[in-house]
Order: sequence, then structure tokens, then C-alpha cells
Amino acid sequence: MSAQNAMTIQPSPDSILINETNLPSGIVFKHKNLLRNVKCWHKFIINNTEGLTRNEVLKCILDHVHPLDLIPVFFATDSSNAAAYFLARNCEAAVEKLCRDNLVVDHPYNKKSATRNFKPFKLSIILSFANTNDIKIDVQKNVSSVLAKRYDVGNKLLNLDRFHEDPDLVEFCPLSQPKIMYFVLHIAKGFVIHELILSNNGIKILAPLDVLANAKITRLDLSNNELNSLNELNSLKFLNMSDLKLTGNILCDCEENEYISRIKTIFPSVEILDGIPISLDRIPTTKKYSFSDYESTDLVNQFLEYFFTAYDCDRRMLAGLYHRNAMFSTTCVYLAGQMSSNTANLRQYSNISRNLKKSADLSKTSQFLFLGRESILNAFNTKLALTEHDPFSFSADLMYKTDTCAVIVVTGVFHEKPTSLLDKERFLGFTRSFALEISGKNCLIINDQLHVYNGLSFQERNSFHDSPASNQFVHREIIPKPLIKSDFDDLTVTFGQLTNLKEDWSRKCLKECNYDLKGALEMFVDLYKADQIPHNAFLTY
Repeated sequence: MSAQNAMTIQPSPDSILINETNLPSGIVFKHKNLLRNVKCWHKFIINNTEGLTRNEVLKCILDHVHPLDLIPVFFATDSSNAAAYFLARNCEAAVEKLCRDNLVVDHPYNKKSATRNFKPFKLSIILSFANTNDIKIDVQKNVSSVLAKRYDVGNKLLNLDRFHEDPDLVEFCPLSQPKIMYFVLHIAKGFVIHELILSNNGIKILAPLDVLANAKITRLDLSNNELNSLNELNSLKFLNMSDLKLTGNILCDCEENEYISRIKTIFPSVEILDGIPISLDRIPTTKKYSFSDYESTDLVNQFLEYFFTAYDCDRRMLAGLYHRNAMFSTTCVYLAGQMSSNTANLRQYSNISRNLKKSADLSKTSQFLFLGRESILNAFNTKLALTEHDPFSFSADLMYKTDTCAVIVVTGVFHEKPTSLLDKERFLGFTRSFALEISGKNCLIINDQLHVYNGLSFQERNSFHDSPASNQFVHREIIPKPLIKSDFDDLTVTFGQLTNLKEDWSRKCLKECNYDLKGALEMFVDLYKADQIPHNAFLTY
């Protein structure tokens, strides 16, 4: 039966009309038996729908009653498109919700318009409009054919992106409706699914995915839905997947280390999150990368991982990464009003800065444009301090890419490795722009521009902190263990300055903790609290 035919049949003799006039009389309560009868079709009449498509009208109604079950079928409109109709059954809770709201639903365009001039939907409902024996529908056959069209046998991939917009669907099937999602995925169980794409479906609840508990899904794409909480993902713990994509959901809007940690706790097997590898041997950055295409993630991730690992560990390893005619330059700026401002020391960067606006001697600007691989590596090793970068702070943009070249811009935080145990730790922010020449799977740097500034306060607060996520990837020693006699002496002096202990007592504490400064300080605090350190152990002035 077509939608138009279903709407033209006469209401059954025992049908009951509910509208704004008789709603206050308690008519819904009086006829609960009809609402609870699963064999009764109820007719919904929606006024003020002019200019709207079927999907716009039904999505608005379903969003209003979410998460209550309401599955509309046989949608039709009148000749002027000013009113729309559909049938539904087994929807007691949704009908009661609409009635509590006086059968009024806000027009969808009012949410997008500041003037809110659109009339709201006004509904009427005919309970027991028809019986399931009179109006039959078989949605399963149509949905099965659409699923088959969207299934990639070779990759065992089922792509349900924007499923409700598929032109071959006879009925409106939004996966945002839990019951519809369960119905569709139950039919999909007939396929062998290793990869499942559910992006752009307005999904708020993931419980219906339980129906795929026995599927061996390795990749799941839930991007651009309406998932609000990471807790919602707990219902998917049964999935042993390695690739998960959640970008475009509200749940992603949290501190990055927490985001990665929570995901790894729920899904220990996940190695790629939002298109970025987060396995133990890869740079563990996720949400803050912006790529022009998904395939570029490997290029950017592998390049940044190799570059900054080599730059922090042994810069000689970078020789093969620079083109023989490459160029390198640096600029710097001091930022006032930051936590780092009082201890900022940018002299080594300003000494070779090529900031044309601030240069007093323009002849030196060409001197500080380092040309050629050898010149660049010499500058790295003689003019710039040893560093350690925090990969969790990185944000990267792939600004431009073709088959032969790419431009990558990365920002983040680093600190300079101390040359003495008494050196103060300095947080520095940076922006680094790379122009790459690409040949097959290989790339060479043809231009490298480094901009350095004293770290912003929020960067200093959020960088180089041990956390459940970062501990999986990096172990950092800000103050290295002493190796020679002068190092031991410096550490002893430092410990004495921190605790006011005499030299012999400082040395005893450090020796007891194998010259681990942090451990020695913790032991000192415990002994001091217990009043177990004699007064003559302290310096007197």
C-alpha cells in the first residue's frame, strides 16, 4: 500500500481524535487501552509544514520525543504541503510526551533563525485510525536492499553514512532513533562486517550496537554524531577494535590527555583514534590535527614523529631529511604577562633571528638565512640548545598538499635540556613551518621556519605533566641523574638549598635514594614531619 492510499482510507469506527480542544478533558488517559494496543495504527496530523521536506518534518518530531520510540511510516502531505501525515503504532510514551507539550512542536527553522517567525507545528492524533490487518507494511525488504548496496564485500565494510538520506529508502529511517537503529543493524547481521561507518546520523545513544556483539568489527566510525559523554562508549566495550573515529561529537571537547586515556581505558585495543596512531611507539596526538584528506595522516604523523625524535635525541639523524639546498631561519618574540615571562631567556634565538621588522642591520638578515643541509645542521648543533618537546601539546595543520609537495605547520611546547643541575627549567612555545618535497613515499625538507616565544601560561600549566595517558608513552627526567663528581656536588648543593640541610646531611639523603632528587625530597619531608631530623643537621645563619 502506498502512503497516499494509506491516508485516504476512512478511520475505523472506534477511532478517537485528540486535538488542542479536547486535550484538557483527559481524553488520553481515558483511551490508554488504544495506545497500548500494538495492533492499532495511529494517524499523526502536523500543521504548518509548508516548505519543509519529509525528512525535516519527521526529524523535528523525532528529536522532540527523543529517546522515546516513535517510528513513522506512510508519510504524506496535502496538496498545498501545509499539512503532513504519518502513521505509527506501539508509541504510547511518545504520544503522551506530545500531549504533555499541548501537541505543539517548535518549527525546526526557529532554531536557526534569530527572528523565530515560523509558526510551530500543531498536531492532532487519531488513535486507532486503522488496524494492522487493514494496513500492512514490509520495511525489511527495502532496508535489506539498501544495506546490500552499501556493503563492500571485498573490505567487509558497511557504510551507513547519512543513512536516512539514502534516496532508495521508501520510509524515513534515522539511525538517531534507537529502535530504528536496532532494526537496521539487526538486518545487517547477515553481512560479515569488519568495518562499520555510522557517521553523520545524529546518533545520541549507542546501546543498539549490542546487536553486533558477535561481529568482529575492527574499525568503527562514529564521527559527526551527537554523542555527549564518553560514558556512552561503555556500552561498546565488547568491541575489540583497533580503529575508532569520534571527531565531530561533543564528547571530544575535553582535555586531550584525558580524552586519550579514557578511550584507551574503554578500548585497550584501539591503536588509531580519530585517524591518528596512538600506539606506544607513535606520537600520541589526536584531536588537534587538521588534514586535507584522511590518507595524509600517515605522512604527517610519520614525518613529525621522526623529525622531533631526532631533533631531541641526535640532530645528526636529520641529515637525510633536509634537501641539499634547503633553507632554515628562525624568529622569536617575548610575551609579557605570562607565567614564563620572568624567567624567559630568548637570547640565543634573537641572536640568529631573521625578523626583518626588528632587525637593526638588514645586511645580517641574509647571514641568518641558513642555506644548505650542512649549514642547517651546524646551526642546530652550535647555535640552538638541546631540547625536549612535549608531543601531547602538538597541533598540526596540513596547509597544502599535492603529489609532489606539502606544507605542514606544527605548534607546541618544548623546554631546553638543562646544562647544569642548577639551571632553571624554561617552557618555550614554538611554531614550525615545513615545506616538503615529495617523491613517492619519501619527502625532503626544502624550507624550515622556526618561531619561538616564551611559553603561554596555559601551555606551562598543561605541558610535561605525568598523566595516565602520557605515562603510556613517555618517561621524562627533567633533572638527569649525575654521572661525574661535579654533577654529584651540584646536586648536593641544590638539595641543600631546597632543604636548608648541611652538606653532609644533604649527601646522606641523596645517597639513600640513589641520588634521585625527587625521592630524596619526599624522604626529607617524611622525616621532617616525623621530627626525625636533628636540629644540628640544618644550617644556621
